[in-house]
Amino acid sequence: MSTPNDAAPSEGQFGFELLKLLLQVAWADDDVAPEEAETLLVFAQKQQLAPGQLQLLSDCLAGHAPLPPPNLGFLKQRRLEVMRAVKELLLSDLGVAEEEQAILEQISSLLS
Repeated sequence: MSTPNDAAPSEGQFGFELLKLLLQVAWADDDVAPEEAETLLVFAQKQQLAPGQLQLLSDCLAGHAPLPPPNLGFLKQRRLEVMRAVKELLLSDLGVAEEEQAILEQISSLLS
């Protein structure tokens, strides 16, 4: 018998869960660089997120809303894709802070 966490996510679900993880990564060093924010907005547009999801993204980027936790169970199923997206975001501001490197290692461990 499968549980909801065992079900394969739709593309929209996966995109939103990945976006929530990327928000955590962007805020890892307590600052979202303009390049990181732009990368996240472009990603969200490509994922064709719902208006409410886009609003949540904007609120989180502005620091006006708490960061929603991602569903790691969904993300584990596509670990390589997730790690590529995280690395792309980290490199978008041309530097990887110590806190960002630590979160990259944590994510890799959590998704193993």
